[in-house]
Amino acid sequence: PGAKEVAGEVISIGTSVMCFVEPAQCANESHLLAYAAAMSSGDTRNAMMSIVAYGVGLFWAGEKLSVVREKFAKTRRTIEKQNRLFWLSHQIPMERTILILIGADESQLPEQSIHAGSIRFSLTESFHKLYISFMFRQYEPMRASAEDYFSKEDNVWALSTLANTARAFHSGLVAYWLYRKSNDQKWARRALKETVLMKKWAHLNEWNIQNKLYLMEAEEAFSFEDIARAKSLYEKAISSAREHRFINEEALAYELAGYISLKYFLQAHEKYNDWGATGKANELHKFIMSSMDECQPASGLESKHNLNNTPPSIL
Repeated sequence: PGAKEVAGEVISIGTSVMCFVEPAQCANESHLLAYAAAMSSGDTRNAMMSIVAYGVGLFWAGEKLSVVREKFAKTRRTIEKQNRLFWLSHQIPMERTILILIGADESQLPEQSIHAGSIRFSLTESFHKLYISFMFRQYEPMRASAEDYFSKEDNVWALSTLANTARAFHSGLVAYWLYRKSNDQKWARRALKETVLMKKWAHLNEWNIQNKLYLMEAEEAFSFEDIARAKSLYEKAISSAREHRFINEEALAYELAGYISLKYFLQAHEKYNDWGATGKANELHKFIMSSMDECQPASGLESKHNLNNTPPSIL
């Protein structure tokens, strides 16, 4: 094929590389160039892949959820017009996640696609179940989703480079959380494995990775009772997320820091609302109100989480 016929695919591959080395908010826009090039040559497969990857990238780059929701709705119409319904299976889990964060009820969530049998879809669906159970602190669904996700995670990469980074980040945070709740060493080993991966990526792209690594290291320190180091790293994660314009991850960093100091919960609530995650913000508000009389100093929180002083080996 000539250069025009493969331009969309080439730009798409180049965009994936760019997302590892350039700021996410800028690099993600190149998916639109890939989409336009693919459509102009009649390559609807790569066009649909690029436009779905663009929407996924918007979400993880911290765009306002109202904007992301509208982009996904537009992409859905494009996919249906082109009769490339397979690509809905890659979009629907993210659509459902966005709506849950916004505060939609179950009746408003899209049904899963009839093309939901692929391994890649299965991993995507597992991850979003993991992500939502973590965001809403649902321990048993989180544990079950983590077991399912980690049984598949090593075999398939996501469509979007930003999604792969997000998966390592959030699955690592989930593993730290499960370790603190269960004291099961397997979760600590998994969390440390994801943290090591994030350290490798941080050398490639400080803009996209720095705040994530700080937050994972903060959770590591908290999990192993190094509270002073955890506090410092939470502050670094918050500052880095703000500087690099990841309001979604700034909100999350504030929230996780809240388990050391209540003041961070209040700031997390504000940031989730700023992001447009009204459903999440409302749930956090309920938690804050129910915890006001129960809040303990850091030492009290440490004992509640059943921590282990000795980090396990990841080998």
